[in-house]
Amino acid sequence: MRHGLLNGGSDRCPHWPQKRPQRTRPSETNDYAILKQQIKAAGLLESRSSYYWLKTALALATLGASAAIAVLSSVWWVLLLDAAFMGFAFTQIALLAHDIGHRQGYRGRRTNRIARAFFGNVLLGVSHSWWNDKHNQHHATPNHIDLDPDIQFPMIVFSSEQIQSRRKWLHPVIAIQAFVLLFLLPFQAANMRIISWQHLFDPKAEKPWLQAALLFAHFAAYGVLLYFIGWPMALVFALIHQGTFGLYNSSVFASNHKGMPLTHEGQRMDFLREQVLTSRNVSGHPLTDFWYGGLNYQIEHHLFPTMPRCNLRKAQPLIERFCKERGISYHSTGLFTSYREVLTHLHRESASLRGHTA
Repeated sequence: MRHGLLNGGSDRCPHWPQKRPQRTRPSETNDYAILKQQIKAAGLLESRSSYYWLKTALALATLGASAAIAVLSSVWWVLLLDAAFMGFAFTQIALLAHDIGHRQGYRGRRTNRIARAFFGNVLLGVSHSWWNDKHNQHHATPNHIDLDPDIQFPMIVFSSEQIQSRRKWLHPVIAIQAFVLLFLLPFQAANMRIISWQHLFDPKAEKPWLQAALLFAHFAAYGVLLYFIGWPMALVFALIHQGTFGLYNSSVFASNHKGMPLTHEGQRMDFLREQVLTSRNVSGHPLTDFWYGGLNYQIEHHLFPTMPRCNLRKAQPLIERFCKERGISYHSTGLFTSYREVLTHLHRESASLRGHTA
């Protein structure tokens, strides 16, 4: 399977080049420097190690509890509920791994590198270097029609002009892509594992043999867990667990950029405007903040990727006010509206394949 279904699969090699096309409005980059100075003065870029150690303890305890229930329980309905609970626990680990990848979590380069391998390869079964390469490219070129790996799908288009580059036998699928996307979300977990193994054969992969050993450790431990559950319940448990993990994890990222303005080569903006205009916030609420791992503040995260998760909520009103003062559109909407915007955009861009005008 060469193509990634979700999270940045395409005809390209899984190792994405860190290409940064020249921006077209360099005179406005001073706005970002002014904003960053204000953010730093507010202390919002300072490390919050104690917060992340607490989040680590809670995430590991949640994962441990779900594993203990799976091993000790023999009641079928408890195991089914626990499978979904483990999917939740895995996503909480993934959100923490995301923050670690941005060096938000711990002090020290070595500590962060070890944490990336532990949370990514060992706990999730995902190559940490593949994910970091792909995610860094996304941050460098958000919503770029050719360079952002998060909008390169073989069976999904985010602009009608992408249709001509897709294989014709996929056109009937693209025609109903808004519905197809919903179907694909639960498969993200499996897709990430497939691409992770492919990545290890790339000459640029970071310590591929060590990463492979850590991935084997993950799947060996998972195999032991399923052995204790017993056949055939183990198969049902695995399907529900991986599907829940894929659905929850992909749903967090689905509403952040999809359906927002695209950028093209030769039409790049300065850093501040490009990050803000291509991102969508989901309105903050303590429950939403927890569910999204802070990534509902996508604008703030893209402007300041190393900002600790717990500070994004504090930075939000400051950044929104700054953008309004400069006439920069700042888009924030509700949880369900954000998904409706994504699906409506996908349906509109594929209209020509249904015999309609987009």
